[in-house]
Amino acid sequence: MEHVNTPFFSFLSDDDIILPEFYQTAMEGFDKFPDAMFSAGATIHMTDKGKIPCIPLLLWHRDGYYIPPDGIFEMLEKGHPEWTAILFRKEVIKKIGILDQDVGPPSDLDFELRVAARFPFVISQKPCAIWVSHSPSSGASADFHSIWSNWLKMIRNLTEDKRIPLNVRIRAEYMLTEKLKQKLFWVGARFIKQKDFENTCKVVEVLRNYYHLKTKAFVLCTTAKFREHLPSAYYFLVCLNKIRSFLNRAKYKQLQKQFRHYAQLLEM
Repeated sequence: MEHVNTPFFSFLSDDDIILPEFYQTAMEGFDKFPDAMFSAGATIHMTDKGKIPCIPLLLWHRDGYYIPPDGIFEMLEKGHPEWTAILFRKEVIKKIGILDQDVGPPSDLDFELRVAARFPFVISQKPCAIWVSHSPSSGASADFHSIWSNWLKMIRNLTEDKRIPLNVRIRAEYMLTEKLKQKLFWVGARFIKQKDFENTCKVVEVLRNYYHLKTKAFVLCTTAKFREHLPSAYYFLVCLNKIRSFLNRAKYKQLQKQFRHYAQLLEM
């Protein structure tokens, strides 16, 4: 990003895919709305086995032009566009700066939110990229405190920016904090699956003492004890969760049917 010298730029991770009409679609957005700071298309979330769990931008109530603060709240409520399918104007670097490396892995989301809080952007719900999610290694476990501190830093980047109206900062802080609570719970569940009980305890402590979510903390704590001391009870809970997922999978069938041809790109 520090070396961009073209009027527009985008990022492509080595395991993701941009679709043939991405740049054309993005430039059409800029042509219609010259003051937009970025132009984004829909990104298909796809597992490395070709399954499609979601396409976040299809959840937005419309495509087109968003002005602050509508854009940031739509991102926080419905899901943000992955920057695999975002074309930025070069000017965004001068106005926002580069990625905040202290935010860590979610620094792309942090960057998008800081842009959307202050500047207009345009989106198209036309598929423009594929973001590939890989199955986490059963032996790898991120440190809990790094996850928590990354999100707290992202929240501070918004709440401490006085160029953003106070009411926007307050609402954005609330919405991000709610997302963080949900993320911590599911991170705790992943730690349990990996038998990382040390990090599970850290998650439980934060949920119980920092966010006062005693029920969620109790669920994680109990499940961890089942995992460690009563494996059969733990696997019973896993089976119940799989049944729940099976009953809820109807909403994914339409995505698979409509967009399954994109999975062929993973084989190329």
